[in-house]
Amino acid sequence: MIKFISMKKNIQLLLIILAVGVFGVGFYQFFPTIFGDELYPLEYTNEINECADRFGLDKPLLAALILKESGFSPRAISRAGAVGLAQLMPATAAGINKREFQYPDYDLFDPKTNICFGAAHLAGLMGTYNGDVTAALIAYNGGDGAARRYLVARDMDVLVTETKLYAPKILAARDVYASMYGNQLPAGKTPEVTPVKFEVPKQPNVKEFWKGFVKDVFARFFSNN
Repeated sequence: MIKFISMKKNIQLLLIILAVGVFGVGFYQFFPTIFGDELYPLEYTNEINECADRFGLDKPLLAALILKESGFSPRAISRAGAVGLAQLMPATAAGINKREFQYPDYDLFDPKTNICFGAAHLAGLMGTYNGDVTAALIAYNGGDGAARRYLVARDMDVLVTETKLYAPKILAARDVYASMYGNQLPAGKTPEVTPVKFEVPKQPNVKEFWKGFVKDVFARFFSNN
């Protein structure tokens, strides 16, 4: 009788382990498909592709920047006064317009305008820092002084917390966008500029999604420790 009870407990334990294993595999495999677009939405795809091509930017990188800056809200305004999808300060936008577009009038709440201005700004910073993506992102968030401090020290600890977390968050989210939306954000370049080189898979990659997701969560909640 004791032996029978012991065997029954072992079978129950094995069934629990099996159920947990099946759930874990299913969660790992299908979470990106079911919930990925809730955590990493993609809107304004045509505008992102067009503006990224114009300025030679990696498209998932531009999408990740918009996610972290505004959550894809074209009417977003920060406490500091940054506007729109790419969260541009009006004075910065005016300089970008004078340098790149020469529009007599423009609306920073217009998605395409804001995305292209943001792409122009990031591309300009990429040029300033010789293609160093991390330095360019630091400058986008914290200004030229922050980027130069980072380049001298090669250490994120010289930055304030918000800027310290900014580049890792963008780059981690970029990896998720590449794994989820590689078919919608295809690699490409214009003859005038050479884009930042990242690998962009054509089909969603579950492993790369999880790698980027974990890095993104880590950057958000733990990198300031």
